[in-house]
Amino acid sequence: MKILILDTEMSGSSKEDRIISIATGEFDSGKLTNIKSGLFNPKVPIKQGAFWVHKISNEKVANKPTFKSTEFYPYLNKILSNPENIVVGHAICNDLFMIAREGIQCKCRLIDTQHCSVVILKKTKTSLNFLAKECNLLDENKEPKFHTAEGDMTVTYHLLNELLKYHDLRKLVDISMEEYYDISISIDRKRKQKVHLIAEKEKLLPYFRTVKDPKLFFALMYFSGNSKIV
Repeated sequence: MKILILDTEMSGSSKEDRIISIATGEFDSGKLTNIKSGLFNPKVPIKQGAFWVHKISNEKVANKPTFKSTEFYPYLNKILSNPENIVVGHAICNDLFMIAREGIQCKCRLIDTQHCSVVILKKTKTSLNFLAKECNLLDENKEPKFHTAEGDMTVTYHLLNELLKYHDLRKLVDISMEEYYDISISIDRKRKQKVHLIAEKEKLLPYFRTVKDPKLFFALMYFSGNSKIV
């Protein structure tokens, strides 16, 4: 079993937007190992609003490879397609929503450090910047660059270790996954049914064409056995 922590930065949030930066690290006995990071050419313009957040310009990625042509693609595909693995991130369904646009679907269980911070730490503000300061997670001399993939991935790692003071990994997975087991869809005009209880998985496929909510998308992706949903 692998436990992968990841964070992404995107060209924007519209349907045509793609990943421009990603950072990953494997969590092993409380340590962050096998750290990888990269910049990619999304082949679409980076929107101004996204640039204001992560400061990655079109010029900065112009000569970079596409995501699919790098080592990240087979690496992530192998890890995320294995149901035995766990993927960790802050509002992780947003990252997985964008990764799925590249053709990689996640069958892993999740630990969402944002959701766990609400449930376990009782925090109403859940930005990584706020939680890092509120929980005293960082060395003042080694403060990461927030809103970068590697910086946010590193803070997520520290936040995971903080959450592990309260519960073990299994419980963090249970807390994170419980909201996806509660997600329902309308299967006809009169009835709703929880996604995970729909036995005929082909009924889920039409929803992938129109779904915009990352949480619903993950529930459909995780509970569907279909391998070509995007």
